[in-house]
Amino acid sequence: MADAALSIRAATFRDAAVLAGFAADLALSAPPEPDGVAGALAALVGQFGVGVLVAEHDGEPVGYVAVHRLPTLFAGGVVAVVEELYVIPDRRAEGIGAALMAEAEHIASGWGAAHICVATSRAVDFYKGLGYEPTARFLKKGLD
Repeated sequence: MADAALSIRAATFRDAAVLAGFAADLALSAPPEPDGVAGALAALVGQFGVGVLVAEHDGEPVGYVAVHRLPTLFAGGVVAVVEELYVIPDRRAEGIGAALMAEAEHIASGWGAAHICVATSRAVDFYKGLGYEPTARFLKKGLD
């Protein structure tokens, strides 16, 4: 993206409140509690093998991405998994999501990842436009 007003940076603890709002909008079921997001962010920030990035436009947060390093047997090494990607609705289709994904790919490359996966079935056309191909379906079960 050539927009000079867009910047992408590593998330910090000060981003907890805005990321909680973004995560609540992203959630498919019950929105996460802000304290839970703050706790998760505290556990993730600065941890090796995790990248949480915030996109800002003119200094205002407009999205984020969370990518994780995952050593695997099936790939014979490291893969990267994008668990979360979010761009505020009124800024979508401006290249912000693509810029966040490019940064996630850069991080994954630095980890020596064999490939990068996106754990979602949403926005399939967006990801296909970035060169991603459908592979497997994810299943989940709550552990209450």
